[in-house]
Amino acid sequence: MATSSEPAGLLDEGPPYRSWKELCDDETARVDFSPAAKRLFWPLDGVFPTALSVMKTPRSPDDLEPFFQQTLEGDIWHEIAQLPLTEPRVSSIEASVYDMDQWEFDWVAWHGWHEGEPADPEYVTYGDLSDDHRPYATEQKEDGSWEEDSDTEFLIRCCGEDRPLGKTGQKLVVRPAEGGHFITVHDYVSAVHPWLMGLRPEILLAKAVARPEPYPQSAEMAWMVDKGPKHEVTEKQSWLRAHGGGTPLPVPPGAAASLARIRAALRKR
Repeated sequence: MATSSEPAGLLDEGPPYRSWKELCDDETARVDFSPAAKRLFWPLDGVFPTALSVMKTPRSPDDLEPFFQQTLEGDIWHEIAQLPLTEPRVSSIEASVYDMDQWEFDWVAWHGWHEGEPADPEYVTYGDLSDDHRPYATEQKEDGSWEEDSDTEFLIRCCGEDRPLGKTGQKLVVRPAEGGHFITVHDYVSAVHPWLMGLRPEILLAKAVARPEPYPQSAEMAWMVDKGPKHEVTEKQSWLRAHGGGTPLPVPPGAAASLARIRAALRKR
């Protein structure tokens, strides 16, 4: 693997560096994942570090290099491992999962159509929720509050599944390795990948009721970790196409006929 210098990015403030949150809260600052981090090929599967690969460019998922290699001469890490995760560099960052934050909301929407009168208690169960889990009312009350009435019952179980309570707001704080001043790509993925794999069973349950496109067979599908630090888990073929690779989508017959007519017209000119 060729060695390359660190890409030029936003102005490096020098240590001590601010956190990702501090930069996001600063209206005069801009922060993003670095070009190096955007080259990660990151499946939601396997064990760190062998599960990860590196694209030669941010849009070359069919041309991969190993993130880590174990050889007789010793361990070899890809050159991006020690590059900054972000531009500008940050001293801490909180990883989270969009799908987990959406899970309860999507679950209620997915199972909401099962509600009705009379509801079969074998399949649909209503009950109270604690103050920590009660959702806000859909309309503001006369007293100006958004709290549901104390006697309101909520859908708490449907189709053999419990409502996924308390799943939102899960975060993992990542800081530099000992002696480091800023978070590297290695610092981040070495912490976040095992954390995501621990959440994987629940993430796949969330994908099964996700909106606007649910994936009932999510457990049988391949998934990629996308975006960040609020990560969204994406179906692998969709991720590949979004990054310039994968199997092209078939052209609908009507569109193919239109393209043929356009090409024929252009040839006559």
